[in-house]
Formats: sequence, C-alpha cells, structure tokens
Amino acid sequence: MGLMDITDLNAYSGGLIGLISSAGPVAKVVVFILLFFSVFSWTIFLYKWRQLGTVDNDGDKFLKVARDSDSFKKLTTSYTDNPESPFYKLLVNAYREVMARQKEEHTGALEVVPAVENLLRITVTEETGRLEKKLSFLATTANTAPFIGLFGTVWGIMDSFREIGLRGTTSLAVVAPGISEALITTALGLATAIPAVLFYNYLTNRLRGVSSKMENASAYIVNLINR
Repeated sequence: MGLMDITDLNAYSGGLIGLISSAGPVAKVVVFILLFFSVFSWTIFLYKWRQLGTVDNDGDKFLKVARDSDSFKKLTTSYTDNPESPFYKLLVNAYREVMARQKEEHTGALEVVPAVENLLRITVTEETGRLEKKLSFLATTANTAPFIGLFGTVWGIMDSFREIGLRGTTSLAVVAPGISEALITTALGLATAIPAVLFYNYLTNRLRGVSSKMENASAYIVNLINR
C-alpha cells in the first residue's frame, strides 16, 4: 500500500464525526435530513409525553371527584377549573348544554340527556384529535428514515464502483470512502427510525388510555345529569 493509500485511509479513521466530515455531499445531505428527523422526533416525544402525562393525571382527579359527587351541580362546584384540560371542557360543554336546555320551555330530561350525550361524544372526538396532533410525524419518521438511509447506502456503493472504474483498482483505499458513507447513512437511518417507532407506540397507547378516561368521564356526567 502506497503513501497515497495510507493518507486516504487516515482520512476515514477519525471516528463517526470524522467519517461524516469526510463524506461526500450527498451523504452529508442525507445525514442532515436524518438528524432533523431525529431531533424533531425527540422534541415531539418529550412534549407529548409531558402533555399526555398531565392530562392523564387530570383525568384521574376528575374521575375521583365524579365518583364522590352525588349530583351534577356538586361536580361542577367541586372540580377545579383547568381550561386546558379535556375533562374540564367536557364538564363545561355539558353544563352549558344543560343550562341552555333548561331555559327552553317544555324541555324534559329525556330531551336534555341525548343532547348532552351527543355533545360529549363530539367533545371526546375533538380532544382526542387535538392530543393526537404531531404523532403522525413520528409514524412518518419511522417509515421513511430507513429508506432515506438506504438511499445514502446505494449512493455510497455507486461511488465505490465509480472510483474502482476510474482508478482501475479494488484496493481498500478506493472502496473505503463509499462503503463508509453507506454504513453511516444506514446506521443513522435505523438510529432515527427505531426510537420513532417506540415513541409512536408508547404515545399511542397513552392516548388510548386518556380517550378511555374521557369516555368514562362522559358516562359519569350523563349519570349525574340523569339524577
């Protein structure tokens, strides 16, 4: 191996950062895209993890208050106001509907309850959709990151064959640059996709639990109105 070959190999012996810095422009673009997806995925996860945790705890508090309340009026006075909570919105919407119906003449409980049930069902759907926002990005990351990394892999292999054709040799110094780009983008694609899959599954299950609590809260509200 000549001096030129040794110099070329040393350019790729500086660890991950060295490999990325010495990679070609296409590989660097792929790495930058994957880095963006990874950072944004972690940001979404931390934000949604905190948001769903707060809502979940608020749901436990609401259900406890609802179980201890013997009337709808007591529930409205016992539950602490929290305008950002879906459970507060359920209670407020139900209260407004009851008050609006009571102002109408010849309106009985048989007419109030179905109207409240429909409104609560709509509210649950709207709040679930609001809490679900941004989760689709995690699914997109999980599905696309491996293919973005694969693109970098294919491009690196193409570079390797091109260098072999130009130099007329299959020495390690010729093949190593393209192969290293291929390995970097493949590894980063998986490193981006795997956490996104885990984040999406975890947050989806957490959201499913919150939606179930909202449905239970709606049932408690309707039962208390029936009283």
